[in-house]
Amino acid sequence: MKTEITLQSVPEEKPGFIAIILYLAFIYGLFWVINQGLIYLFRDITNELLVKIFNNIIWIGYMFLHYKVVKYFLYLIQKQRRSPVILPVLSISEMGINYYTESKKTEWKDISEIQIIDAVLSVTVDLNSEKDFKLNLFKTDLQKQMTQDNFEKLLEYHYKKDVYIYNTPSSCGCGC
Repeated sequence: MKTEITLQSVPEEKPGFIAIILYLAFIYGLFWVINQGLIYLFRDITNELLVKIFNNIIWIGYMFLHYKVVKYFLYLIQKQRRSPVILPVLSISEMGINYYTESKKTEWKDISEIQIIDAVLSVTVDLNSEKDFKLNLFKTDLQKQMTQDNFEKLLEYHYKKDVYIYNTPSSCGCGC
């Protein structure tokens, strides 16, 4: 059994180019439907002043929505082009546990409680509550390195007190 492990972050998923194009097609199709609906609603207005006011309000609204759509489109393209960043998140060794995200290194003797509830690791330190942390294990590469049962055994091997582990059973969706 491995006695030391370093968990790393899992890069976030990127949107595909097809999803981005479908997003744009949907939004501009929605613009067209709204435009046709507004033309249908205002077709009976004969007052030219009201028509100009409505046209200006609609034009300003379209420009604002277009600005938001283009801004989000550029964000998606930027997110797509960004290279994934993989960083160490958690290290377990004989000396203790090290949570890299917030630079919290703790020795085993200082830890008062360790819990794993639905794949969320919670570490509590009595004397220094600033060192407490929670980590969602699904956001790490734990599944690639070992099973969750082996991870729990590793924690129990190093941490001589009880490790509280609770997994909610999966629901069948029937409301039972």
